[in-house]
Amino acid sequence: MIRMFTNNIPYFIIMGMGAVVTLIFCIRRAKGFSISNVMLKIASSLSFILSGVAALLCNPEQYAYGALIIFGGALGMCGDITLDLKGLHPDNKESYMLSGFIFFLIGHVFYETALIYHTKLKLSIILICIAACIVFSFLNLASAKITKYDFGQYKFIVWLYSIFLALTTALSIAAMITSHFEKPYIVMTAGSLLFMLSDLILSGTYFGEGQDKPIHYFTNHFTYYAAQFLIMGSILVMK
Repeated sequence: MIRMFTNNIPYFIIMGMGAVVTLIFCIRRAKGFSISNVMLKIASSLSFILSGVAALLCNPEQYAYGALIIFGGALGMCGDITLDLKGLHPDNKESYMLSGFIFFLIGHVFYETALIYHTKLKLSIILICIAACIVFSFLNLASAKITKYDFGQYKFIVWLYSIFLALTTALSIAAMITSHFEKPYIVMTAGSLLFMLSDLILSGTYFGEGQDKPIHYFTNHFTYYAAQFLIMGSILVMK
């Protein structure tokens, strides 16, 4: 453990500094939208991307996997910015919302490509994961009557995004099982599950009622950034 830390000091320094900036942002963001919070959000998102870059520099043999993961994180950063801009510019809320969904969706495609490329998962397993995620997404929409979520004009993009969100988790779990629970895939699975939890909270904030209190904003962002730091961290331990 000590040897791993000393060999990867740049990663742990950047990740630690980023975690502090992110925690400050999560606490401040719980109080509402502001220009300064957008700046802090950009810094927080840049932090997890830089932690990914540092992880790749410490583990350069995994350049293909690492590059794909970092590209996915960069798209996530774009989504982070557009979703917060909608709070500052409510007149363009629909455009910012749609852009955010698209950025995050493409980001998940990069995560999934990294997993498929690196693990060489069998086509049959990939297809089973895709089928399960399509079913999951339909059930997510159907559950709106129970949860009383009103997706409105975003129903299609929510359905489509849910497929790719779930697929990152499904492929991570498949990679973890087929690799006999190797550390990198445990880390990736933990990150993807936290990503789903974050979006579940966010869904209530956007489309539900009474779920836009400070605690909801804090937990949404805390779980999201924890997810992204873990996903980037998988680069460091990938073999």
